[in-house]
Amino acid sequence: MPFLPFDAARACIRRSRRFLELAAEPNLPDGQIRNDLRRTAIVMSIAAMDSYMHWLVFRRLSEVRREGDLPKSLAKFSVPFADLASLADALIAARRAERDIRPWVQVKNTIQKELLKETFQSYEQVAGALALAGVEKGWSRTAARMGCTADAIKQRLNRLVHRRNQVVHEGDITRASRPHALRYNEIDHNQVITEVDWIEQLLTSVETVVNEGNPE
Repeated sequence: MPFLPFDAARACIRRSRRFLELAAEPNLPDGQIRNDLRRTAIVMSIAAMDSYMHWLVFRRLSEVRREGDLPKSLAKFSVPFADLASLADALIAARRAERDIRPWVQVKNTIQKELLKETFQSYEQVAGALALAGVEKGWSRTAARMGCTADAIKQRLNRLVHRRNQVVHEGDITRASRPHALRYNEIDHNQVITEVDWIEQLLTSVETVVNEGNPE
């Protein structure tokens, strides 16, 4: 069985829940360890979205090769000139040596390298990833699946990404205009569980939309 985008997402969600299970253990040394495990659970749940989107776009590259159906956003995806020059040189060398070359392998590797520089976490970033994968009206159809509005998804997802960024970029240290002591942002165990469950529900709905294909 091939490894699919949703497999990557589920793996991240499972890891997130393992952090939460560990945070609930009664014999941990102190409360800060519990809270750091909860913070890590948030980070890993957002990684589920990011990972899903990266795998989805990369999988789309293989479909483009087989079917020749190139999404407009993917057609505009930019790659460094040096990588194009390297591919051209490899083709010339192969022709001179009278041997076969697999240019699509190099194309996929180049685009994957560039995709790794991209982040697909926020509402807007995920919309871009869905467009790269050729998924039309991705957010509106996902919202319909979840029984809410696309704006509601936007507000909640972007809030969670902001919370993730507080942990990753600032160590979750509380901001203050004139700080006098080290303080951390509060984090609630049950709230994190609720958010991880919601991210999983969101990804499940996105996966359903992707598998349905585009409307006629």
